[in-house]
Amino acid sequence: MRTGNIRGTDVRRSVGAGRRGVVGVALLALMASTGCSLLPTPGPERDAQGAVTAEAETDAFSIAVGDCIDDPGLTDVSDITVLPCAEPHTFETFASSTMPDGDYPGEAAANTAAGEFCAGEFTAFVGVEYDASVLELLYFYPVEDSWNTAEDREILCFVAEAGETPVTGSLENAGR
Repeated sequence: MRTGNIRGTDVRRSVGAGRRGVVGVALLALMASTGCSLLPTPGPERDAQGAVTAEAETDAFSIAVGDCIDDPGLTDVSDITVLPCAEPHTFETFASSTMPDGDYPGEAAANTAAGEFCAGEFTAFVGVEYDASVLELLYFYPVEDSWNTAEDREILCFVAEAGETPVTGSLENAGR
């Protein structure tokens, strides 16, 4: 998986990189370089409604809509901390979609598809269009390696407070 932004640029996110900054991370390359296996990481403990009940380490493939995280895998997307949204967190997963089967459409097309999907879902979730919002948008989209070897077709959308300031609770219907 790779992370992206609406404008389709691939810049490393760093302190002061701007509200539309992104992290480019290829899941399988990182897993190979860190010795991680392709076996799925056990998902976090969840209640009957599917909400995370305790902090847990998981991988990008185990993140679900409604999950909250602090780090979207800047160094290793196979080791992401998921925590209850009632605890301070940086990102909230607010939407997901599955890209159609077939040949990998190319990174630019996957990035564009993710950006368009997440921008539309952002408006429905936050209550204001992304371009008019002070909130940040980040998304994961498949890369060719994960598409071909892990059948990865998922787009995941994340919202964060401006400056990635930790929040408690949800940003749903924030209207800003």
